[in-house]
Amino acid sequence: MKPLRITLVTNGLGYGGAERIVLELARGLSAAGDQLSVVATTRGGPIEDELRACGISVSILGIRSALDGRIPILMARALDHFEAEIVHSHLAVSDIAVALAPKRIPRVSTVHNPGVELGGVRKRLWHLSLLRFQRVLAVGTVVRRALPRWLPVSIDRPSLVDREPLLRKEARLALGIEPDERVVLGVGRLLPVKGFDVLAEARPMMTTKARVMVIGDGPERGALEGRGLELLGSRGDAPALLAAADVLVCPSRSEGFPQVPIEAAWARVPVVGTRVGGLPEVVVDGETGLLVPAADPIALAAAIDRLVADRALATRLGEGARARVIREGLTAKAMVERMRVLYRELISLHGTR
Repeated sequence: MKPLRITLVTNGLGYGGAERIVLELARGLSAAGDQLSVVATTRGGPIEDELRACGISVSILGIRSALDGRIPILMARALDHFEAEIVHSHLAVSDIAVALAPKRIPRVSTVHNPGVELGGVRKRLWHLSLLRFQRVLAVGTVVRRALPRWLPVSIDRPSLVDREPLLRKEARLALGIEPDERVVLGVGRLLPVKGFDVLAEARPMMTTKARVMVIGDGPERGALEGRGLELLGSRGDAPALLAAADVLVCPSRSEGFPQVPIEAAWARVPVVGTRVGGLPEVVVDGETGLLVPAADPIALAAAIDRLVADRALATRLGEGARARVIREGLTAKAMVERMRVLYRELISLHGTR
């Protein structure tokens, strides 16, 4: 394939799910020979350094909100600077910025969540902006159903898994875990929507002996301290450390198509998750993990106890999860190849090359 000049756009460059997908996609496309650039509409973050280390150009626009009047000119300047032949945005503010930029190049959007954090006016603006895209991709069926029916949307399930995780022994050594200790691990931003407060409430209800650790940071950290959780902060190597866990817990109140449970599956770690959003698309109850109602600490504690106590069940679910990832092609390599084909198809149809 002839190399393309591709610009990926996201809100910020912290270790969120959408941002990590942008990082993996940029790495994969660059390794395949395409010329990549990444634009962060609002702010930078630790992923910026990882992108630059791969030779990928980065621009930070500093947009204040979806209603920032500077959006059209700032986005257009960035796309001109990178001589983009196609632009692929992730998250609502970025979608709006790309839609408003007066550029005649194909636009692609990946919708990672239903936009529950957006108010009425901003959500309407976002939905209308998606009409300017040549392709809109929802990360799962739940996200697709939350979008307006009049909006043409395809489903494309992204994935971050590629390299093998650390061996269990190495991952445990990195986290200071003894060989005989049982570990329940949560990974994600410390926000109310992620439900780690429910995990903290469930902690004293657990009857099995296990360390409960959380990788991630955010505004809820202060409220979670001293509640039985070991808060490890944000770590860029979190995916490689999943192998240290006996159980991964996802106590979210809302999700799109979460990546951490897929990464846990790749590491053969069973998941206890909630029946919200796209989690049931990722975790098959009784096959790859266990599902419980959201905001139910009693049910959460019972499910965690069940997997900590029953090692045979945990092993069976972990192996089933790994097999499902392979069977359904939920790998970063497959994601990159799909996008390379899509970009070329849209450029050909758009007549911009």
